[in-house]
Amino acid sequence: MKSDTMRARCAIMAVFFALGALTGHLIVHPYAMVSYSLMDMMRHGSMTMDMGHVMQSAGSIFEPFMLPMTIAFSLLCGLIALLMAMLYDKKRRLHDGALENERKKASLETLHRLMVTLSHYLLNANTVIGGMIRHCRKHDSKEEVVSSLAVMEEQAHKIDAVIAALRKVTEIRTADYTSEGHGLMIDVEKEILELMKEKNAIVG
Repeated sequence: MKSDTMRARCAIMAVFFALGALTGHLIVHPYAMVSYSLMDMMRHGSMTMDMGHVMQSAGSIFEPFMLPMTIAFSLLCGLIALLMAMLYDKKRRLHDGALENERKKASLETLHRLMVTLSHYLLNANTVIGGMIRHCRKHDSKEEVVSSLAVMEEQAHKIDAVIAALRKVTEIRTADYTSEGHGLMIDVEKEILELMKEKNAIVG
């Protein structure tokens, strides 16, 4: 994947360099020759523009003796285009990196809130069950034991609801903003409460 991305970036850089070199040869070089021709006419005191001479100067870029200047203009403009492409690519990668960091930060916040919610339900249920077990050990009364078992069964339903909710959450999407992560947490907690109500209704 990274090698494909690198090849694509190199291809784009090569295209920018080629376009810059072409611009230097077909636009910048003729412009420089025309400017030099006009300055030469003004230096010799000519106040009228000889279009034939100007066009001849522009067309001279294709003459063999102009090859060194053609290479110089092409390389210069090609390098300028390449530098511009590199700066744009760097700016784009920095922007993408900032967005990715923001997504990761929001994702971690979402996972943290998820763990807090699940820990709240599981730890509370476990604490109540442990307390009821100790209560049963201290009392021999059947009514006390039955009451404690009912409480433990209720807490077990809460644990079942949490596990069922976790099974439904098959994908935790990376949130673009923390507020969306908060929305996900509310949905998970709502799912747990609804499942608990369903189990209580079935038992009742």
